[in-house]
Amino acid sequence: MRLKDNKKLIYLHELYLKPLIYLFLFLFIFSCVQPPMIVPPLDPAAQQFLEQISYIITPQEERIFREIPPEDRGKFIEAFWRRRDPNPETEINEFRQAYYTRLAIADKAFKAGIPGWKTDRGRIYILLGPPTDVIKKSMGDTPTEFGESKRELSSNILEEGTVTERSSEIWVYNQYPDYFSGPLRLVFVATEGTKDYKLVSDITIKPMSMISYYSFDPNILYYQRIGEVMDNVSEMPIPGIPDFSINLDKIFKDEKGNPLATFIISIPFRGVAFGQQGELWRYSLRVSVESRLSQSKEVFRSERQYQETLNLEGVKNKFRQNENLIDSLTVPVGRGENQVYFKVEDQVSQASLRKWRLIKVK
Repeated sequence: MRLKDNKKLIYLHELYLKPLIYLFLFLFIFSCVQPPMIVPPLDPAAQQFLEQISYIITPQEERIFREIPPEDRGKFIEAFWRRRDPNPETEINEFRQAYYTRLAIADKAFKAGIPGWKTDRGRIYILLGPPTDVIKKSMGDTPTEFGESKRELSSNILEEGTVTERSSEIWVYNQYPDYFSGPLRLVFVATEGTKDYKLVSDITIKPMSMISYYSFDPNILYYQRIGEVMDNVSEMPIPGIPDFSINLDKIFKDEKGNPLATFIISIPFRGVAFGQQGELWRYSLRVSVESRLSQSKEVFRSERQYQETLNLEGVKNKFRQNENLIDSLTVPVGRGENQVYFKVEDQVSQASLRKWRLIKVK
């Protein structure tokens, strides 16, 4: 090879290849650096629960479930189903029973290379139940409608044999005229080369579609939030859960060289209960933080009390402006991995919520 060609190759290496190598190394190193604070991952049992109720859990509930300690998940699951129980006086939770029954039917009826309950038809069947009528059509065929005369077939997806080679299905729902402003028709089209049918109708069936809260906080302000404050009811905070967020501000050392961590905690007033005292309204919160130092049995714990009395207009302004109670908390940490627990107790509603984080200190 001539010297001129060698110089050309060196030039191309310096111009293109070398910067790419540096970029790759930077991205690799950056991806290996873990943030100092993380939310611990879910165990397999918790992950399975979250997947199975993914169609009806709200974004707020899912976020809370991922952030609470493992020992609090059983209590969360009980409260999750209790909020959806249409008749709390009975021993059976009809909503929970109906949900898991539909999930089992959908899983068996709509298998298509993936679990049946994860398909579009499975999702709709779980959320809306069996359709009133089903229209099936294969290539070149005229539609076959199962109406009033064969309503029993329409209500039993398994007996009807939905996993077929038909190219399309139309599910008709007449049982939700108020929710959908009349009959609902959903069109599913078979995916080429599979037994799966994809929903092609321009409609979004959100998790809120199947949710009805029956156990409201008796606090009258909850209803005033819906009627006078909130623009979107689907964004309403869950009654009885004083939610909050946590951010790591900094990790530093005191004058003796001991590491400390400062956190910023933010509590939305929209999730706080207010108790009436004459013509005034009062909230009362207790916030505690517990730090379990790594490689030690030592536990640090501190708490703070927050309370304020307002008139009704002052409370409404906190909701309208989406105000938060914000404060900083500093706790000692040890070198290595630390478990830090945060707890907010609403002393008006007697509800509480605990979250945890893992803090790694070098």
